[in-house]
Amino acid sequence: MAAHPTYIIRRGATLVFRRRVPAIAANFYSKPFFCFSLRTHFISEARRRAAIAARFTDDLIGLIEMCGADMLDERQLDCMVDDLMRFEVAATEALRETCGPRGPDAVAAAVRLHEATRETMRAALVYNDYTAVSAPLGRTLDRLGLPVETGGEDWSRAARRAARALIEVADENIHREQGIYRTDSRLASSIGCAADPGGRAPIVATQFGLPPAPPTASYSMRTSGSASGTIANPSHRSSGNDPLDGTVAEPVMRPVCSTTQAASAPENTSRARHVPEREPVPYRAAPQQQAEPPVAPEAPPAAEKKFSEWFEDAMALKEEESPGWRVNNLGNWRSTRKLFIEAHGDRPMSFYTKERLLEFRALLCAMPKNHHKSSDSPGLYTIIDEAEAEEARNMIIAENEIAEHGLNRGDAEQRRARARVQRVRVATVYRHMQAIQFVFRLAADHGAAPVNAMKGVIWTTKQLDRLKAEEKDMKRLAWGDKLADLLNTTAFTAPVQPGAQMHDVFWPTLIAVHSGMREEEALQLKTDDFDTIAGIPIFRIQCGEGQHIKSGTRHRIVPLHKNLIELGLLRHVQECRRKGQEWLFPEIDRCAAKGRLSGTFTKTFGHFRIKEGVYDPRRDFHSLRTHFNVELKRKKCPLEIRKRLLGHKLRDITEEHYDPEGSPIEEYKEWVDRLEIDISRVRSPYRDLREHPADGKIIVFAAPG
Repeated sequence: MAAHPTYIIRRGATLVFRRRVPAIAANFYSKPFFCFSLRTHFISEARRRAAIAARFTDDLIGLIEMCGADMLDERQLDCMVDDLMRFEVAATEALRETCGPRGPDAVAAAVRLHEATRETMRAALVYNDYTAVSAPLGRTLDRLGLPVETGGEDWSRAARRAARALIEVADENIHREQGIYRTDSRLASSIGCAADPGGRAPIVATQFGLPPAPPTASYSMRTSGSASGTIANPSHRSSGNDPLDGTVAEPVMRPVCSTTQAASAPENTSRARHVPEREPVPYRAAPQQQAEPPVAPEAPPAAEKKFSEWFEDAMALKEEESPGWRVNNLGNWRSTRKLFIEAHGDRPMSFYTKERLLEFRALLCAMPKNHHKSSDSPGLYTIIDEAEAEEARNMIIAENEIAEHGLNRGDAEQRRARARVQRVRVATVYRHMQAIQFVFRLAADHGAAPVNAMKGVIWTTKQLDRLKAEEKDMKRLAWGDKLADLLNTTAFTAPVQPGAQMHDVFWPTLIAVHSGMREEEALQLKTDDFDTIAGIPIFRIQCGEGQHIKSGTRHRIVPLHKNLIELGLLRHVQECRRKGQEWLFPEIDRCAAKGRLSGTFTKTFGHFRIKEGVYDPRRDFHSLRTHFNVELKRKKCPLEIRKRLLGHKLRDITEEHYDPEGSPIEEYKEWVDRLEIDISRVRSPYRDLREHPADGKIIVFAAPG
């Protein structure tokens, strides 16, 4: 049995089924996703229900494919009907405008022609014979560029709607032939409601009682005196809906359109979904009402600031509050902005409703852990779709292997777990949502967004703790016994000739595990940072040009471990000084994002561990610093000394202000040297292992060759 991807995402404490609607079904479903609550908090039950929903949506998509996904959708049919009605009405109106004076017989003949057209369309609807509709429908489909095969199912659907529309067009033309211009439900939206030049809502005329058609015995048009360049519409005649007092409405004045403009009306209406650029169709005023003077257009409101502009303001504010924010957090915030704009576009803050913010959070939860982060990476939706497709393929393979080999429950669950694509962690999603919350709060302070826009969107502390508890614990561990495996890799045990270049991870790893330095602190060491106090070699960890120390103590002193001296670190420093090198590791480049050495070295250290088979996601370079602290604590080293060696804030008035220098350097040296690390197999160009006796701890190597 083929396996389905889970299509499960979490929204708060609720498990939700979410599956993208494929392109083949997009015409039949208005939303981009099938999305609904699974109504359970248990992941096992959610998977069962999601599997049922996945099979149901598979059947639905297959049905759409079988019935034909290329059928015209409602939007295309509406577009076709609108264009047909606009063109037919505008073309007939252009003929009336350019035909010149005519008598009652000509008017009666025109009315009879439209009545015949109406009866023909009704007959087409009754007998499903759409031959009479073929010509106008074909012209409309050609204008819109819709390839519809004559006689097919789409043609029949379009022809029937076209026949209904032409009946409405015939009725409108019958009234217009008698000088009656009325508001119609469909024509009002496509013809009679022209956009106001001031950018306001379309002008909708009020419909009043219509006068009867002029008698065929006499034909006359009464005009009222008017200024040059204008003509008056025929005066309002009484109808069954009007008071029988003989009152006559004042004529409504409109500019005279030139013959050239009238003749070009059908040409303008030939464009798909285009409203003719002409004056609105004039309507008669109500009895005893004068035409209101035109209202001056209102000044357009000031443009609302978009999300990206508020985001820039928020980043500037963060940088003002914390000078180090730019280096440590700017890259993460830019990533948040990129993902948010990809999800919902760069719009004013009022556009982002709570539903859209919840959708963004769901998209973040669905993103794979190792998603592309470069500027030329695919979009957010593409990344999620690729992850879901990969997981679907992996699950199918896993289910086949489980069925083929008859795996037991435990092995089957383990195989399915390996098949799933890892998603971003809860802490990462929460970090993105915190940045969004800060932006919305800044906009709310200026009245551009609701005060509680993120309420119910960003997780509470209790929700965050519960979600983290359901994840696999990835808390950093000390290297512990695994340190021996790391020091037995080729970078540390391969024979090295005197003066040869050491592996990039050699000295930084050994310095960090023997001194508790942070990664950046070890990589940014200069030759001037090595000194002696009372004859004891020390590191001076301090800020300087190109050097950075995390907030805490701005400088500290750490004695060199005896192992580092034995491996020849001080000789390496002297060699760098003779070469005129200021930096201890000049070959390590800074990363482009933050300008830090650790940015590139982290990748180097990660690739090295993978290549050597000692990779553990919970044991990274910073775990060497953790190992240093854990081992000193097990040796009963006082907390005050460990804090001073690690560079942590003392947070104790007595130690910080009344004993700023701390214990003597000899005591620090004694505690550092108590740290026992086996370097018996470590090869260094400054150390000859043959000088050490084979006492069971130091291994004697044979001479090369």
